[in-house]
Amino acid sequence: ETPLVSIDICLICKDQILLGKRNNEPLKGQWFTPGGRVLKNESWQNCITRVFFSETGILVEDMDMFKFMGIWDHFYPNSAIDENISTHYVNLPHFISVIKKPSINLDSQHESMKWFDLKEVVDNKSFHEYIKIYASWLLLNAKHSL
Repeated sequence: ETPLVSIDICLICKDQILLGKRNNEPLKGQWFTPGGRVLKNESWQNCITRVFFSETGILVEDMDMFKFMGIWDHFYPNSAIDENISTHYVNLPHFISVIKKPSINLDSQHESMKWFDLKEVVDNKSFHEYIKIYASWLLLNAKHSL
């Protein structure tokens, strides 16, 4: 009945983005950023560090490393609950740039994780439209940090 608040995290290294092949709906089988819902009574800052650590194994204690990308709506025809129940996320994506690709610990939500060139994500029709929009935004707005 109501939208969910979520956070996606774009991990960037040398014009590449880390994406995970999702095991769960609403994007099962799609390459997408680590991300998750803000839990009740959880601050958005705690959500970022919790989700990033649980999905990548990377602990970031300095919140200033995460750069806010704005407020975005994500609409899906299905959900983690049922394929016939739609999902509306009010999404607060952030990006973090690193100089060296970190070691990633794969979690149960992802079949695999892989680095992709941002330009490839933008140009390749097989990627979901929301991740293509993220990649376009990052190429235009985060270039100084890449």
